[in-house]
Amino acid sequence: MEDIIKILQAKRVNKYEIEQIAASVMGDAKKCDELFQLTKSEDDSLSWHAWWVCEHITKLASTSFADKREEIISLLLACQHEGKQRLILNILMRLESDGSVSVPLLNFCFDNMLSPSQPVAVQSCCMKMAYKLCQREPELLPELKVILESAEPEFLTPATQCTISKILKSIASVGKRAK
Repeated sequence: MEDIIKILQAKRVNKYEIEQIAASVMGDAKKCDELFQLTKSEDDSLSWHAWWVCEHITKLASTSFADKREEIISLLLACQHEGKQRLILNILMRLESDGSVSVPLLNFCFDNMLSPSQPVAVQSCCMKMAYKLCQREPELLPELKVILESAEPEFLTPATQCTISKILKSIASVGKRAK
């Protein structure tokens, strides 16, 4: 694990290195736990890169870290680092869940999905996560729809407008199927 820590502490880590670390950690519960502990490091490079490895692992195995879902949500809510927020949101979107809706997570998404203080990637992840959560509680879909429809396009990037458009189309198709 010391070799992995040295790589993750570097200012620059490439995707190949992340993939190699993920492959070496996957399937080993002890190493996965050690990796997860690295996400809490005070060293921003180390924790950011550890989150990146965790994100890659969840791409390959969506049940990875499912037992840590509530802790991951708590870490997201306390996180101020935009890059980590994006990675954590991506992890949460892939994790298997019991089907319940985390109200603090949904509130975080609602608060940040159109926030001009957030980068486009975080806004987009928040919108997608909010949509995923609202699908579990369909009575929340109209609220999400109203929020997205009220967004003023002149203040949004094309990427944000595209995400809004895709989610609104998905909400409309859900409504058509329900009728």
